[in-house]
Amino acid sequence: MASKGIVMSGMRPTGRLHLGNYYGALKNWVRLQDEHDCFFGVADWHMLTTGYESTGRLNEDVRDMVLDWLTAGLNPEKCVMFRQSRVPQNAELTLLLGMITPISWLENNPTYKEQLQELGKTKLSKALEGASIPSTEIRQKVSGAALEPVEADPERSRLELRTQGFLSYPVMQTADIAVYGAGLVPVGHDQLPHLEISREIVRRFNGIYGEVLVEPKPIVTETPKVPGIDSRKMSKSYGNGIDLFETPETLKPKVMSMFTDPTKIRKDDPGHPQGCVVFAMHKLYSDFFPRRETECKEGTIGCVACKRELLESMDGPFAEFREKRAAFDKPGLVDEILEAGSAKARDVAESTMERVRSAMNLKARLGR
Repeated sequence: MASKGIVMSGMRPTGRLHLGNYYGALKNWVRLQDEHDCFFGVADWHMLTTGYESTGRLNEDVRDMVLDWLTAGLNPEKCVMFRQSRVPQNAELTLLLGMITPISWLENNPTYKEQLQELGKTKLSKALEGASIPSTEIRQKVSGAALEPVEADPERSRLELRTQGFLSYPVMQTADIAVYGAGLVPVGHDQLPHLEISREIVRRFNGIYGEVLVEPKPIVTETPKVPGIDSRKMSKSYGNGIDLFETPETLKPKVMSMFTDPTKIRKDDPGHPQGCVVFAMHKLYSDFFPRRETECKEGTIGCVACKRELLESMDGPFAEFREKRAAFDKPGLVDEILEAGSAKARDVAESTMERVRSAMNLKARLGR
């Protein structure tokens, strides 16, 4: 590997990746592996913070995600790909960092508050869709996407997520980074406050026990915004994603249902492409997107025709990804890569933990 600083990042294994994962992180990881010593973790413990009741497909989801990594260009000869739960030192450091982390830091974490709210919305929406007798009382409290905090169902959802693991996931995130001595973490601008919590935890630890842990710095990456088909952030929990390996049969209904400018009703109505999901996808897949912006604004193309041309632009790249993935889809390959990577990760993590235990006077003596 390279020798220009240690980079650490990871993803929760929730199955096959979508375009938001690819353009938001994975594409950048492929570049970073040629420039740094990179550790990329399958964050299966992190998955439990919100998916502790849904572990039936965990191993299959791990395999699917790593196959996507390989297809996108991650190379085990250039980076360390490992499974978080195969590095017990990570859990040990999480425990020790939790001892010195103030609860207020975790409760005031903006990401914690936002996830509670969004997951509550999603659960309420699904409950209402499946209800045989809709609750007028609950529906009257729903205004657009905003939910009143006093509603019974979303409050129940939030209570289910008010676990120690969900509250303290920034502590585990800090351990993920610090246990490998990573000084660099790739993040987008919206994730900077999230990383700052890890920096604060490391600073507090070092202030108490000495300069033991490396304080991570962000590698701020400019990534294109990839909206979901409903114009919200692309997310599996919203059900608005486009997977990396969609087939023509599965991709077409998603593209044809994409959110467009609601003021553009007829073909010759002038449109506003900057708020259109279809135009956002054209910017990623179509060489002619500058012309398309003008055509939309001038009302010389309709939304249906625009969507059909997007499908044509996406066909080639998606077919190429499916072909590459099939070549990596071999029995045992992912397990071998993760086991080898986890062994490397454990060696590095144990070196860090020896320093941590010594600084905290926890280092065991021989014969004791």
